[in-house]
Amino acid sequence: MQADKIHILQVVHSLVIGGTERVVCDLVRSCNNDYFSTSVCCLDTLGEFGQDLIDEGYDVDVLQRRPGVDFNLVGQLRHICRTRKIHLMHAHQYTPYFYAACASLLNGRKSVILTEHGRHYPDHLRPKRAVLNQLLTLVTAAYTGVSEFTRQSLVSFEKMPAGRIEVIYNGIWLDTVGGNRLVWEAVRSSLQLQEKDLLVLSIGRMDPIKDFGTLIRAFAPVATQFPQARLWIVGGGNNTYQQELEKLVADLNLQGRVSLLGSRRDIDELLLACDLFVLPSITEAASMTILEAMSAGRTVLATRTGGNPELVLDGESGLLFDVGDVSGLTAGLCRLLGDSGLRSSMGKSGAVRVREKFSMDHILKKYHQLYQAAGSGCAKKTER
Repeated sequence: MQADKIHILQVVHSLVIGGTERVVCDLVRSCNNDYFSTSVCCLDTLGEFGQDLIDEGYDVDVLQRRPGVDFNLVGQLRHICRTRKIHLMHAHQYTPYFYAACASLLNGRKSVILTEHGRHYPDHLRPKRAVLNQLLTLVTAAYTGVSEFTRQSLVSFEKMPAGRIEVIYNGIWLDTVGGNRLVWEAVRSSLQLQEKDLLVLSIGRMDPIKDFGTLIRAFAPVATQFPQARLWIVGGGNNTYQQELEKLVADLNLQGRVSLLGSRRDIDELLLACDLFVLPSITEAASMTILEAMSAGRTVLATRTGGNPELVLDGESGLLFDVGDVSGLTAGLCRLLGDSGLRSSMGKSGAVRVREKFSMDHILKKYHQLYQAAGSGCAKKTER
């Protein structure tokens, strides 16, 4: 006899283009089978990925949260759960968790899963919130973090129960053509890159926390030493910050060498085309773009912060440098751009590491097991 189908509501801020949002979309698409059904609730706005899901036939509600604590969302979530017969809410980040858990407090069952993807910087303890979190444990079926760094942050700053927090890393669909030179040449040609060009790529939302300014400053001496080097920065978001970076590029006379490409949908192609991937963020939890770059066989230069050292093994699958260390980043760029053999060996090591530890199939299996364990009892109680 087939088990009761578990209906999961993914609760998120929005589904704009981003790493967390890509994980959520993968979860949605994987939970449409004989065992699960799925819907999505965006607290704030829809976003491009959200529109993709609607076009594919998924139910996506957008609540347009008001500034401050919007308790209307609690009633709206309760209504969605009743009308869509939701058994389990999977909340991504703390704010969606707060509203989902508050909506579940009167249900008398543990029907919420929290996945913490990243933390605000600088992080700190909020005593009132820590006390509230003890109440919310009553309706929390499971806690997960996308890195050990994230798990420790939940314990230290949210006072969530350490013994109940599981680390489930982000995962990606494995690249199968990253080492294919014909594909590499074709993609670079489509992007109007010459064979001699050395492309340094960085991807992230346009926000000061990503610290693209450090990367641009570090690239200035690199551009002199390697005339064939190019730096492309991909990501949309804060227009004011982008204007600051554009001014920095002009002040350093890097026009034509550094390009800010804005938001793009061809990330896979860009990763295949690049020679080196750099992530200069001030803080990260478990960067999807690092994993994607490694899967494509690209060596990664990343800051020694947050969950980055859990993904990139320093000296083996890439190099780590200190946050804001312009000279350290310059040295890493010069070392790797000047040694194609080192780039190749580190890139291969990273691809193996992703295949063994961070494949999407492996990660989805873990989440499905979590849904089965947390949701089977909820489904039975709902149907009584």
